[in-house]
Amino acid sequence: MKKLFLLLFLMCGVLFSSAEEKKEIPIIKKTEPIVGPRTPNFGCDIMAYYQDGAIYLQFAYDMGEVEISVTNETTGEVWQQTEDTAFGSMSITTSTSAGDYYITIVTDDASCYSGSFSI
Repeated sequence: MKKLFLLLFLMCGVLFSSAEEKKEIPIIKKTEPIVGPRTPNFGCDIMAYYQDGAIYLQFAYDMGEVEISVTNETTGEVWQQTEDTAFGSMSITTSTSAGDYYITIVTDDASCYSGSFSI
């Protein structure tokens, strides 16, 4: 019986250890051409994080329909999706491949948000 509990305990540990930690993606709103290093705007309208091959987005308010583009700048892979922000959150499935990623979000009123992260 002890061996069964030990086996179950080890299996649970393997399952939970395979889950990747959340990686926050700093999102900034482009208002003018950016000169110098990009810094996150913590009062931004969009919060984003990457976890287990997907990017999760949360919107501070209904921005209407947004176009999202994610590029793995290392491999050249691109994912695109159009979503309505009325529900306040959404996700886009990308990849678990290592690389430098860049995300662009364009709203109905042509506001442009962007961010980058590495895996």
